Amino acid sequence: MQSYIESKGYSWILETEDDGDDEPQRPLLEELEIDVGDIVTKARWALKPPADVGEINDFWGPAAVVMLYAALVVWGQMRVVSWILSLWVFGGGTVWFLARLLGADLTYAHTLGSLGYTTLPLVLARALVPLVGTAGPAGLAVRVVATAWSTLSATLWMRHDGLANKRALLAYPILLYFYFFIAVASGV
Repeated sequence: MQSYIESKGYSWILETEDDGDDEPQRPLLEELEIDVGDIVTKARWALKPPADVGEINDFWGPAAVVMLYAALVVWGQMRVVSWILSLWVFGGGTVWFLARLLGADLTYAHTLGSLGYTTLPLVLARALVPLVGTAGPAGLAVRVVATAWSTLSATLWMRHDGLANKRALLAYPILLYFYFFIAVASGV
């Protein structure tokens, strides 16, 4: 086959170029800059916030938490996944904008990362609600506690010198943000 292609003048099809890349191939997780240990540490921090979280510019960890929440909600409602992802991106943008208005020097990546990781209590609540029932006081209590827990964690993760006296003002939009997550999950 090769000699036939060469005899017809199409040998250029078979030519390969050496891109000169002598660098060894890196593992996929390293190529995508995914640090599993860092993600697990930050997930623990979301459940029990430390004194200082620092800057969060992680994308894959928060995206994984939000997708896990969407996977738990999707049980028969596939259209909810786009709502949850849109709520994360655009709701995070709204919280970021309000934090900037209040004087915080936070980045959008930090806000999305913080809100993504602190969705973890809602994930736990969503996994627990089928055991206690969606209707009734136990299901309501689980959702209220998870929303308050997520709000508190996110408010603590949004620490900044410019927000020292204004943290309560930022807590309200964050509470609404997580309430919308619960509302989408419950079908309200």
